[in-house]
Amino acid sequence: MSDQVQLVADGGGKVNSFLRVLHGAGRVAGVYWSLEHQYPAQVAYRPAMINGEPGLLRYVGGTLESAQSFVVDGGRIVAVFIMRNPDKLTALPQRM
Repeated sequence: MSDQVQLVADGGGKVNSFLRVLHGAGRVAGVYWSLEHQYPAQVAYRPAMINGEPGLLRYVGGTLESAQSFVVDGGRIVAVFIMRNPDKLTALPQRM
């Protein structure tokens, strides 16, 4: 992950999400750590292509929580886009 990575999340006003773009590898990694800490042994990821980019589907307690895509440059993640708006996740597998 690039030290200058940015994370953008969209909850569409329907679910909680970040109000600002997060900057930096530590802050972005902390987002993933925090969720794992909040829901121990309940978070699972499945690889997926999201809007033509490599990504992950994140499930919490077996239910789809978000779709995440990654922009990679020079082998490092430079941007993370997280879609949490349930209206935009309907075409994806909702359960593991």
